[in-house]
Amino acid sequence: MIILYGSPLSTYTAKVRLALNWRGLAFEEREPEGGYKSAAWSARVAMGTIPALDHDGFLLAESEVILEYLEETFPDRPLLPAQPQARAVVRCLARLHDLHVEPQVRALFSLIKDPTQGSRLLSLKVSLEDRLQRLATVAVANPCMAGSQPSLADCGFAVTLPLARRLFLELGQPLEIPAKLWVWEDTMAADRTLQQTLAPWRDALEAWLLAFRRP
Repeated sequence: MIILYGSPLSTYTAKVRLALNWRGLAFEEREPEGGYKSAAWSARVAMGTIPALDHDGFLLAESEVILEYLEETFPDRPLLPAQPQARAVVRCLARLHDLHVEPQVRALFSLIKDPTQGSRLLSLKVSLEDRLQRLATVAVANPCMAGSQPSLADCGFAVTLPLARRLFLELGQPLEIPAKLWVWEDTMAADRTLQQTLAPWRDALEAWLLAFRRP
């Protein structure tokens, strides 16, 4: 049995949920025991983070580690290509997401909460647009990030790029993304599994934004 611990608003939970659904794996999704960042949850996951995956009693945290574990445990439903160099490219793109793109997007949440930090908005926009331009030079992005099939490289970006555009729009500064990435987004928009997977995340995001929206 597979249990995914996370929350609807978490982008990294959505990333793992997408990988599970693309693989066609049955799983149950639960809130962290005692709540996110609770003492009870930290007793199970040392850093107190989400998501975490329980597979028949084996508990594992950190989204990218979870995705690699699923790849090795369910090799008949791969999200990594067969050739070593192609696999390395997918892993590189996934690292670019986690280290260079997602943190820039996550920083926008504090601006939504506290508009007095608005002076940071332009610098974050310039920085993220620069990183997306760099991403476009290394990604295939036609139709998928690393080639013709969905891979681990798509899982994070499929959540983070729509999130970035939505948050910048909420902040009144539409994000400019390279045309190459628009082609990729069109492919993702046509993927029914992906859209069904992201529906709970989108609903949670809109509810969160509404709570901080000012008249």
